[in-house]
Amino acid sequence: MSKGNYAIAYWDSENEEHFKVFCVENHQTLLHIARRIVNDQQIAEEIVQDVYLEVWNKRSQFKPDKGKLSSWVNQITRNRAIDRIKKEQRDFKETVVEDHQLVDKELYIQDDFGNKDIINGALNSLKTEQKEILKLIYLEGYSHAEVASKKKIPLGTVKSRVRLGMKKLKEKIDSSILEPV
Repeated sequence: MSKGNYAIAYWDSENEEHFKVFCVENHQTLLHIARRIVNDQQIAEEIVQDVYLEVWNKRSQFKPDKGKLSSWVNQITRNRAIDRIKKEQRDFKETVVEDHQLVDKELYIQDDFGNKDIINGALNSLKTEQKEILKLIYLEGYSHAEVASKKKIPLGTVKSRVRLGMKKLKEKIDSSILEPV
């Protein structure tokens, strides 16, 4: 059994020190794998932490005769990163439906739209990056991928800014409409 595979034998006895050494030695490799897939440092770090927890909890499932420990853990990392991308895409599809119901470009540009000032005020209350991205997507018709390319930022960042911006807009508009005149 190789040195890397031998370490897991100690994990069965729940000796956490050997596991900690393994985590330190493999952290950069796992982080690189996750970051390459999700293209976001913070999300990659979250994935690696999830992988450590999963590896510790499923340590009895590792079979040294079927492969190396590093290959097993690297594959778990790849799978978690891909799962995260798929989850964000599902969440994003649900958010897009809600987003289009909140801001309708045709209503926004009509002169007789009574709440135009409220929407302008809400837009101006957003962070600059969120406001720019929302305007590009909802008022100029760019796709999320086009905005990511145009702004030279990751697609996940664009989606996060849209989600947060829309949430803040909704809160601001709802509270503005409810305020007494």
